[in-house]
Amino acid sequence: MTQGLSLAAVRITLGNQRFYIPATQVQRCSLVVYEAEDIPRLSQWLGLPDEPEEGMHLHLIVPASNVEQGWYLWGKLENVQLSPGDIYPLPELLKPCCQLPALRALVWDEGFSGLLSWPVGSSLGNL
Repeated sequence: MTQGLSLAAVRITLGNQRFYIPATQVQRCSLVVYEAEDIPRLSQWLGLPDEPEEGMHLHLIVPASNVEQGWYLWGKLENVQLSPGDIYPLPELLKPCCQLPALRALVWDEGFSGLLSWPVGSSLGNL
């Protein structure tokens, strides 16, 4: 690989958990002013316990996920650059038993965190 390549990503911190999404897949993120009942929490969509209500209350839209209304979350979002050395392919042993939707790779930051990504034009939200 050519030195200097990096992946622009959005780091999502939910309590003590971190996830990454390629920045090109995030359409927008805004503060929640009014909470609609039909919009799920990101933690619930991932099959995880609800994150603590700390940080900012956000509404995240990722069109490639095919979750049209997006997700609510309590936490923090940051724009980051990931170098190729930060990203590790998902181990073959984990692929058949992984329950996290859209988990494509692992990112090493302070520990391993999930890199969530969807194929462009996908018709499946839970790949």
